[in-house]
Formats: sequence, structure tokens, C-alpha cells
Amino acid sequence: MRWSERLRTDLGRRAAVINTERGHVEVAREGYGTPVLVIHGGPGGFDQGLMYSRHLRDNGCELVALSRPGYLRTPLSSGRTPTEQADLYAAVLDALKIDRITVLGYSAGGPSALHFAARHPSRVRSLLLDSAVLDHYDSSESLVERLSLFSTFGAWFWHTVGHRWPKVATSVLVDSTTTGLDKAQRRAAVEWIMTDQERVESVQEMLTSFAPWKLRRAGFDNDVDNEDPLAPLPIAEITCPTMITHGMNDGAVPVELAIRASESLKSAELVLIDEGHHLLPVARHFEAAMERRLEFVHSDN
Repeated sequence: MRWSERLRTDLGRRAAVINTERGHVEVAREGYGTPVLVIHGGPGGFDQGLMYSRHLRDNGCELVALSRPGYLRTPLSSGRTPTEQADLYAAVLDALKIDRITVLGYSAGGPSALHFAARHPSRVRSLLLDSAVLDHYDSSESLVERLSLFSTFGAWFWHTVGHRWPKVATSVLVDSTTTGLDKAQRRAAVEWIMTDQERVESVQEMLTSFAPWKLRRAGFDNDVDNEDPLAPLPIAEITCPTMITHGMNDGAVPVELAIRASESLKSAELVLIDEGHHLLPVARHFEAAMERRLEFVHSDN
């Protein structure tokens, strides 16, 4: 069996496709406790959402991770624009009989997460925006370009490197998702990841969440169409408790987007991670903010 077929089979076992009033959606659920809707980045899928939010699952949360339209088994017809995707999320909650939920929008999942909180305020307990796209910016040197992932070969190559030579893959991922860090700081970031097997696996799973490329390309291309140019986002309309978390040295999505968004949404709590890159859960100083994050998520909003 080819590697892509094995990967597709494994992904199929971990999630289910549900029917909603807005179309079919692939959804995976893990953990117990406070429900959190996880909206992944691009490229990605439900698997990326589960990986990214493992720190919440392990601390009293139930993850509801979906594949956004065009990714894996969620058809693009279920919602092309961020507003259509926002309405799709409400339909997912209806189908799962979930009344209100905390929402985590990561990276390219930020626009639809914001629209969901603005269009369906009664369904959102609180909003987490991590390394999120919150405005238009020049993405000509995005992570995927620098890792040459715009092909079936590229996705396979980095999936393979991640599993055979994890330190090499971690070094490339850190170098490609940071800006403004010197060589010693980047080396320290890599060494910190390599000292913990779970963090290494997170890097491996991030790289695997770009593959198979043919199952994610439609969603990624749609994200690019939506983000360039990105329509104004309803940041000022958000009424739920909001925490914006961003790496100070994020080389994929500029930290200035988070700062500007927090200025527009005065009630938002802004958490900036020193030396933080784009994959915050494996950034060295993210753990220092974990206690506050868990208090925020588990608070009775």
C-alpha cells in the first residue's frame, strides 16, 4: 500500500463525516470536559487541530476538531468564504447537539473563527486566536512556500524527513516559522523541542498535516483566494471573552496583526510569547502562559 493510501486510511479511522444543514463536514472528537471547537490552519485538517490543541485535551477539554471546507473529507461546497464557514460551524454544533462552545482559531482558521463569534454570539463561550490571520498581510514568503509543499512530492518529502530525521525537520520548521531570532536562539528552540518526545511528535504531526497534498490542496487554494485580499474582519463586533496569543517572532503571520486586533477589541486579552514562532504549543515560552490559558478556557463565561 502506498504511503498516501496508508495515511488516508489512518485519517479515515480517526474522524467521521457528518451531515449538517450546511453540508457535509469531517469531525473528530477527543477528550472530556469543557468543549472546544478547533479551527485549523492552512494547509491542515482535523488532524492538525487535534495536534495543535493537545495541551487543552490533556487539561480538561473535549476537542471538537473539524476539517474546514476543501480539506480532507469536507467538500469545498460546504463553505467557501469565511462567513459561509462560520455558518457551517453553527450547523456542526446543531448536528452534535452542542449549545455553546469555546472556539480556537489557529493561523488561517482565524478569519472564520472571528466571523463565527460575530455572527453567532450566543453559541460562543469564549474565543482563542492563536498565531491567527486577523488582517491582510504580504504572505509571499509563507511557511508552505519556504518548505516547498505545493506538490505531492513536497508533502511526502517533509512527512518522510519528519519521521526519519526529526531533528533536521524541527530545525527547518523553526527556521522557517521565526523571524528576528539569532542562530543561538533558534538552536535553543530546536534543542528544547528535541528533549521531549511529545513535542517531537507534534512537529512530525504538523508536517504530516500537509499530506496527502491532493486531499488538502483545494482548501489551501481557497484560503489563498480568501486572504488575498482579505475582506475586513468583524473584530470590533466580538462580544465574547477573547484571548489573542501570538509569538513575538512569528515568521509566518506577523505579530503586528495580533497587536492591531487587540487595539480594536479593547476587551481582548493579548498574550505575546517571547521568542515564539508559529507553532506555539512547542515554543519554549508558551508553557509560561498555560496556567492563564486554562483559567480562561475553564472560566464560567
